[in-house]
Amino acid sequence: MKSFKIIVFALAALLLLATAGCAPGGQPAAGSGSDASSSQTNTTPKTGDKKNDPAVAQNLQVKLYYPNDDATKLVAVMQQVPAHDKYQASVKALMAGTKQAGLIGIFPKEAKLRSVTVKDGLATVDFSRELTRRFVGGSTGELMLVGSLVDTLTEFPEIKKVQIKIEGQIVETIAGHMDTSAPFVRMEKLIQ
Repeated sequence: MKSFKIIVFALAALLLLATAGCAPGGQPAAGSGSDASSSQTNTTPKTGDKKNDPAVAQNLQVKLYYPNDDATKLVAVMQQVPAHDKYQASVKALMAGTKQAGLIGIFPKEAKLRSVTVKDGLATVDFSRELTRRFVGGSTGELMLVGSLVDTLTEFPEIKKVQIKIEGQIVETIAGHMDTSAPFVRMEKLIQ
């Protein structure tokens, strides 16, 4: 009987420790030392049934294309993005790079995504000027950057072409090696 009381006491202590520092609902309390900005919080209650779980329905599995480490091919990496903002979220995830071995990120860290709009099969992607000012790749790097963007967005069946803009303007080139003044179609030959 004494060992039963010890087990009950230990379980109660663990439960107390697990809920310490949490506000009602299981969220970290203000000032609890948890960095709420570094984690994403889902405020939708979970049902336990993945088919009917609204949190699962809010995400979409997409293919992002990254150059291999010798910049000869693009390799698809699966990632989840919010379904309500799938185009912009996909480009932002692509720009952030990947940690997968053998693949590299090609976008300058300083570059920012301004917008992605889709109309009549054309995705128009607008970047900050840092995309051109901070890009350090040569002709192969420029091809890999454009290809990774175009092949990622044309994974969505409703997108047939991609137009690149800088600060709202169509530019002739990103780094002087490719003509970016016209929209691009999917670049299948780059895909591994």
